[in-house]
Amino acid sequence: MSVIRVNINGREVETTVGKSILDVAEENGIDIPHLCYDNRMEIYGGCGLCVVEIEGIPKLQRACATPVRDGMVVKTHTDRIVDTRKAALRLLVSDHRGDCRPPCVLACPAHTDCQGYVGLIANGQFDEALKLIKDKIPVPASIGRICPHPCEDACRRQLVEEPISIARLKAFAGDMDLAGEKYIPEIKENTGKKVAVVGAGPAGLSNAFFLRREGHDVTIYEAMPHGGGMLRYGIPEYRLPKEVLDKEISLIEKMGVKIVYNTKLGEDISLEYLKNNYDAVFIGIGAWKSSSIRCKGEDKKGVLGGIDFLREVSTNGKAEIGKRVAVVGGGNTAMDVARTAVRLGADKVSVLYRRTREEIPAEDVEIEEAEEEGVEFNYLVAPIEITGDDKVTGIRCQKMKLGEPDASGRRKPVPIEGEEIVFDVDTVIGAIGQQVTLGNIKGLNVTKKNTIQVKEGTYETNIPKVFAGGDVVSGPKIAIEAIAQGKEASIVMDSFLRGEIKPLEESYYVKQDDLTEKDFADRERIDRAISNVLSPEKRKNNFHSINETMTAEEAMKEGSRCLECGCKDYFECQLFKYINEYDIDPDKAHGEKHKRNNEDYHPFIERNPDKCILCSKCIRVCDDVVGVTALGLIDRGFNSIASPEFGLHLRDTECISCGQCVDACPVGAIIEKSAVKKQVPVDLKTTPSVCTFCGVGCNLNLESKGEYIYRTTPREDLEEGLLCMKGKFGVDHVNNKNRILEPTVYGEKVSKNLALNHVVKKLQSIRGMYGKDSIGVLVSPRFTTEELFVLKKIADKLGTSLTGSFVLEGGDGLKNLFGYNASANGYDEIYSTDLILSLGNIYENHPVMGMKMRRAYKKGKKIISVSKEGTRLDDIADISYSPEDNLNFLKGLIKVLIEQGYVNEKEIGEKSVGYEELKKWVKDASVDKNIEAIAKMYGEAKKAIIVVEEDTLTDEAVKLLGETAYLTGKIGKAHRGIIIMRVKNNSQGAWDVGFRTSGKEVAELIEKGQVKGLIVLGEDPVKADKKLKETFKKLEFLGVFDIFNTETAKEAEVVIPIGSSYESSGSFTRSDRRIQKVNPGIKPRIGESNLELFMDWADKLNIEYRDLEDIREDISHTIPEYSQLLSLEDQNRIYWSDKSVSKGLLYDNGFATEDKKAHLFSGKDGKMYREKKVYDTIDINLEEYAKREGIR
Repeated sequence: MSVIRVNINGREVETTVGKSILDVAEENGIDIPHLCYDNRMEIYGGCGLCVVEIEGIPKLQRACATPVRDGMVVKTHTDRIVDTRKAALRLLVSDHRGDCRPPCVLACPAHTDCQGYVGLIANGQFDEALKLIKDKIPVPASIGRICPHPCEDACRRQLVEEPISIARLKAFAGDMDLAGEKYIPEIKENTGKKVAVVGAGPAGLSNAFFLRREGHDVTIYEAMPHGGGMLRYGIPEYRLPKEVLDKEISLIEKMGVKIVYNTKLGEDISLEYLKNNYDAVFIGIGAWKSSSIRCKGEDKKGVLGGIDFLREVSTNGKAEIGKRVAVVGGGNTAMDVARTAVRLGADKVSVLYRRTREEIPAEDVEIEEAEEEGVEFNYLVAPIEITGDDKVTGIRCQKMKLGEPDASGRRKPVPIEGEEIVFDVDTVIGAIGQQVTLGNIKGLNVTKKNTIQVKEGTYETNIPKVFAGGDVVSGPKIAIEAIAQGKEASIVMDSFLRGEIKPLEESYYVKQDDLTEKDFADRERIDRAISNVLSPEKRKNNFHSINETMTAEEAMKEGSRCLECGCKDYFECQLFKYINEYDIDPDKAHGEKHKRNNEDYHPFIERNPDKCILCSKCIRVCDDVVGVTALGLIDRGFNSIASPEFGLHLRDTECISCGQCVDACPVGAIIEKSAVKKQVPVDLKTTPSVCTFCGVGCNLNLESKGEYIYRTTPREDLEEGLLCMKGKFGVDHVNNKNRILEPTVYGEKVSKNLALNHVVKKLQSIRGMYGKDSIGVLVSPRFTTEELFVLKKIADKLGTSLTGSFVLEGGDGLKNLFGYNASANGYDEIYSTDLILSLGNIYENHPVMGMKMRRAYKKGKKIISVSKEGTRLDDIADISYSPEDNLNFLKGLIKVLIEQGYVNEKEIGEKSVGYEELKKWVKDASVDKNIEAIAKMYGEAKKAIIVVEEDTLTDEAVKLLGETAYLTGKIGKAHRGIIIMRVKNNSQGAWDVGFRTSGKEVAELIEKGQVKGLIVLGEDPVKADKKLKETFKKLEFLGVFDIFNTETAKEAEVVIPIGSSYESSGSFTRSDRRIQKVNPGIKPRIGESNLELFMDWADKLNIEYRDLEDIREDISHTIPEYSQLLSLEDQNRIYWSDKSVSKGLLYDNGFATEDKKAHLFSGKDGKMYREKKVYDTIDINLEEYAKREGIR
């Protein structure tokens, strides 16, 4: 292809003809936004985002649909382009209904991911919940106890019955952490920068925590003897035990944060000193001065400030208050003061509040518990004078009534002329607010309220290098706001310390503000978790903690009540990315929004048409790539919707549940259901690996959180980015609660060591008594090559050659014919051949190979489809044919090819053995028009590749197909040959290391009495074939290694749990001989990998391996085709080696037989097809589930 030059944004790039501007831009790392483009599909151009300016063309052009030409000059980000993209985004978001983030998250000042950690707790992932909380809040056990939880006020669950107990769940996660292996976040590499934080309260602790996490050296200077600020000195012990607070502060210190106590800024240390000795300073000293009651006599003895009173009690454990106490105020601090006074022994505690019960700002639960403890509430009274001589004796109050609403929205209290009331008291405690006092701190600009002035978005003060946050900036707020500001300031300070200050940016979110009880009428009513509070009698005479932590069971049940309001696609949504990138406020993108009733159940897929942006990617990928038309555009104009036709549920259509629509959707309109109980959007860890089902060997990403794999996604950087149902949704077994995790012997749980010893002892006894080949070892070919290699070594040591699998039919495939039982070509060659001859149910048993063949068809390749009863390839096949279940078709095909002169008989005679016998054998085959047409098309094709699947084709049929390719000269050359689609992900690897005996043959030997001991790993033959239950009873020993307690395991003497292949390291060899690196998505739930388990077993037989690399080195020396296996760690994917060269094509240098000739098969008539049976435990588990759910 000719090379051309294109200029994009002033940058000269080289490319080739035939590409679009968008293609070239992406190749060169130039961003052009798009929502409807996918290089696997026809150009759509619907979203309008990829517009660009092209020199010489007045109108904007879509980059996805405009081919490049030599000398083209393109601009991708001018004002005109940006305005056009903004208009397109406003239109898209105007009818995009949903919640980017749930109301609870938006209501939390720290934007703590409430939905995330509540969902994680529901799934029993307490450690992960704690980590998620600590990404915003460094002291969750403390905050969970005392936060007035604005998140719960916003929780939509109250539209069903009551809000989720979010704060208590936060405290639960914090307590679980403190009681176990305490979490210390990963600290980044030390930056060499030093930060001074003034104040060890919520803001200071938060700022220090997050700056230290970024690798900075942090020292906190605290005026008080202990840390915590208002959490310690303003919150009573009964609400927040100081032991809990101290433990959380201790964890911050263990991160490397230093705290210097009894050091007050402006007295013991100056701001100038900190500025000169540190790279940055943060001031978070809080608001420690009680506000004035603003009435006559408040200077008398016995008048206290609320914060002063609480601090004294916290410091000394007591305060002189007498027997009668009046508390002025109605907030949570007033409740703390009143209830503390009760605990100090006051006979009568009265709260005086100038409005009514409806307007009082304290939490209902605080008021109710105060009343239970004997606190009296006096409403509509306002202090006029505190009476007494030097000492308080009473407080005179004006009676009030409510007038019109004031600036706060509450009705304003107004005096009732001439009506007063006097309360006889010993102490008056004012709890009507707090103020900031800076003392001797000099040089900072302050507001009228004496708070520190900071620059919006950066927390910078007027003094360079000095930042401030928390109550000292905002005035007195709830603790979570101070924590939020501490973190926000840390983000800016981190950027400052790294050389460039970056202001904070607020995100835009799509929100739903019009939901009512009717929208949740179908939800089951579930009671909110009951708070376990001590009775008033038990709590009011002491400062013991009054709330018990939830149990794990209670917490999981409460977390399960979450309505999952926030979009589950939040972390991947492209629309969210673009509206923030282009500064689009959804609240200003006015327009009518649909509100549809979507009732479409599918076990794996969740659809929400109200989020659809009509990019049609789901429709197009289903049609163009998958070849199924399960979705289409319904209606027209504004009412258009991507949906199954005729109002069908998705599972009732032709949908094959491959999930391609999910991965194509750029928003949350179609998403997968995660493989966990509670659906929760969280930021997942991505691990590249390989599918563990069929032999296609699709590359995928395992996306996990903690000990659970949530989902898989196709790797779009390798091949076409395709998965089928099994690859996309077949991970549930990893998290399945029914997995066996402990070994058993005779049904009793034992240690792994005892179980392995029992296995070794029994098998050695059988070998000693019955000799060679008295033991069978049958494995699922889903294990890694390295695991299988160790198992083969174990079998060899036990003196048996009976190593194989029930998946194997028997026979040696193409081995005797060409020297290898393996495919001759790589998958990519089907795109460069002229003709594909498909045999068997390729699309049904290996859907991704079927999709690949569809792609080849779209590239102009001809397809012949031969199957027993028809296949999904038939609709695109040039010829489709269903011959009878014998070898006549294949014999007839060879017969016609010979008779019509497509075979070079002279060359074949010289380079093969058995040609004449073959020619004679096929002579009696009957031939019909279909066979003649297929022979003609195949024979005349210059390049052709046969693709055959071994699930339903017999070994004899595969051999004849190999001969067909050889006889016509279509083997050993590029784009010509045969690909054998293997049943399992590592069937090829299993054969290569020596697992070649069919399970059927071993079962026959058990019946004959030769085999006395059997090990079955990862297969459930008794489930697949009930007759085998009686066969296995003839064994003297049956041992099973599996993930579930299978039907076969129930018959076994020893059962040892194994891990999932998604918990394994190693390699698989896929059907085209490509060896692919396998990575574990999570740590093994059984505590060790399968490889470690098998190495322990091998060690008991004196077979020693150190690690994975040691095993690979042995494989590379033992199996010539794997000589380059050690390079896999760096290359991730290699082909079998042929004369030390890793490549996809076999036999280009001759055959691998001893005499270098093809050894032709003939003389054995039989069936063409075989019954497909499923033996692998994981396959059985998934297929049973799919069948129950009624999906294909």
